[in-house]
Amino acid sequence: MNCHDCHLPLPVNPPGHCGGTGYAEFEGKRICYPCADKRQIEHLKDRSKPFGAYVGKGVITTWTGGKLMTITRSVSCKLTRQSWVHDRNSYRSIRAVDVHGGHWAGRGSEGIAITLRPVKGGKP
Repeated sequence: MNCHDCHLPLPVNPPGHCGGTGYAEFEGKRICYPCADKRQIEHLKDRSKPFGAYVGKGVITTWTGGKLMTITRSVSCKLTRQSWVHDRNSYRSIRAVDVHGGHWAGRGSEGIAITLRPVKGGKP
């Protein structure tokens, strides 16, 4: 089977493989991770709704580690509820600039999924 977007063969994992599939499903089509990253970069242009991603060291990434944004500000903030995911010492208020120049804000911890919202007045 090939990637719907780039038409390169999708990985075939051996029996007993433990980990990612090497492809994503998007609108019923299988696409390779690099093409999935490209689609997520395109989705950043829609600043009308929140965007889900992952917090890395100084960057916001896709699930597979593709760079979406650069963190421009990260400060400790109060964890206002009990959490099994976040630690009160690692919970941060984050500002980031996406690859298109748009500004985003959210709260989260490194290595964990985050929901970012567009900053009003932030470029693009």
